[in-house]
Amino acid sequence: MKKKLINFNTGTIRFDYFRNMVLTAVLFMALLFIGTSGVFLYNSFSLKSEDSLHQLNYISGQFQYYLTSVDNYSRTVLSDSQVQNYMLNYNRSNIDQQDTLNVRQQICQIIQSTSFIHSVRLYSTGGDYILASESFSTPANLEDLPDHSIWTVGLRTKVGSASEQLKVISLLRPFYDISTGDLLGYVEISVSESAISGIYADQNGQQRIFMIDSSGTIQSTDISSELDTSYQYGTEILDSSGSGYFFSGKDLIFYSYFPTLNWYIVSQIPFADFLSSMLLLFGISLVIAMLIMAVCIYVSQRVALRVTSPLSHLVAHIQKVKSGIWEPIDIIPCNEEISTLFHSFNGMITTQTKMRDDLIEAEKLKRQLSLSLLQEQVNPHFLYNTLDNICSLAEIDEKDTLIRLTMSLSSFYRSSLSKGKMHVTVKEELDISRSYLEIMQIRYINKFDYTISCPKSLEECQCIKLLLQPVIENSIYHGIKELPGHGHISVRVEEEGDAVCFMIEDNGKGISNSDYDRLWSGQSGHFGIKNIHQRIQLYYGNQYGLSIRNRKEGGCLTVITIPKRKGEVQCQQG
Repeated sequence: MKKKLINFNTGTIRFDYFRNMVLTAVLFMALLFIGTSGVFLYNSFSLKSEDSLHQLNYISGQFQYYLTSVDNYSRTVLSDSQVQNYMLNYNRSNIDQQDTLNVRQQICQIIQSTSFIHSVRLYSTGGDYILASESFSTPANLEDLPDHSIWTVGLRTKVGSASEQLKVISLLRPFYDISTGDLLGYVEISVSESAISGIYADQNGQQRIFMIDSSGTIQSTDISSELDTSYQYGTEILDSSGSGYFFSGKDLIFYSYFPTLNWYIVSQIPFADFLSSMLLLFGISLVIAMLIMAVCIYVSQRVALRVTSPLSHLVAHIQKVKSGIWEPIDIIPCNEEISTLFHSFNGMITTQTKMRDDLIEAEKLKRQLSLSLLQEQVNPHFLYNTLDNICSLAEIDEKDTLIRLTMSLSSFYRSSLSKGKMHVTVKEELDISRSYLEIMQIRYINKFDYTISCPKSLEECQCIKLLLQPVIENSIYHGIKELPGHGHISVRVEEEGDAVCFMIEDNGKGISNSDYDRLWSGQSGHFGIKNIHQRIQLYYGNQYGLSIRNRKEGGCLTVITIPKRKGEVQCQQG
């Protein structure tokens, strides 16, 4: 049986590589297809949009030609001498039927049976109907008498059918006696809506063309049943200006402003019909994309098999490492990139092994320091001396001082042991220090006094336990104890950026260079400065720690810096 190129187990690295290559190819082809189609669609859309707007401009030009012709014919009619004389005689009540027939014939001769002109009418100065160029016209008087030419919309009798009416667009203008300038009457020339819609009636496809007025009412359309109705997208068009287009559901709406009548010429095209010419090209492009995708899948299979074979070997070796066999890879492929990967893996194994050993050593050191700290907490010399003080106070009946010392000792061991916790709050650490200072203050018979200060905002910050007690002990035994006068120890907690600083000051004799070296060498015989510094760096990192120096005014200043952390206390066993 022929071996499959790809193991279709979805858990293999080979399949993942194959899948990623295919997805990359699919994404690339999809982006290419979408990009090229988008560019083509944009260009095609732009061209077809321009064609649609050019079409509206053509309709606008033809319509303007009709209206300009009407305006010219109206001027010719009102300036004709026969019409002038007829209106003069009419105003003098000096005309007969023959005069009317002659004027009608003259008007028909002027307009020369122009196809788009429906009729010409004359009215008296009072707006009374006089005559019309068509014999079938229904008489109607004017209601509004303008003092200048205006365009109106109305109804007229349909030619050949006296019972039917059609919509017309009429130019109504007053005309005057050429000699005297007196008003003679009004002339009205009408253009039928069917003649206007004839300009754009022979459009292809599902395109529909309208003319709407300034109120959004359809005044002309290739579908006469929609005349005098409100166009559904009229508001959007009237809110704009000039020419343009917009999407409305499934249609594209193109519009062009017609300033002569303050109308808009509108073309409504179904979007599917608008893009129908592009579907064939989309189909061809899709077939080509599918063929390329088939080739990409085949190539991806071959490449995945070639590339992932050494990776499969690497995965198998990683499984050995997970089982605890931390060994480098012996067989290195000759391929440069994969070879680099294998060498890097071997380097990582070596580094991880070293890190593991270092962590083990660090954990041992941490446990050793924690054990030393525990031993300091139960220091028998400190305890015996304090108990001796308690006995002495009992013998001399110093009841109040005895109670104070006993309570401080109890509080110190209760807080410092704290069920083995290695982390406490700053407030709890200060309570341990305060208890210790109380004990030592009684033991040394008020040899010194002390102050402890901490902002409320820092009291709930976390710190490792017994940071301060060894430093305070060092200040008492090596500074205050040898002082001839009264001593003072100050413990302050301050915030510096993202860190918390503990500052322990005393006014003792200070620290000499030899004492400084002894403290940092760890030869002081107890859990000292160096141990505290190591504990801080083990728990928090090398950027934190302890420093000690002499004060200008005498004594020592010890600064302990730890990170500012709040939240749940981390509990660790010593």
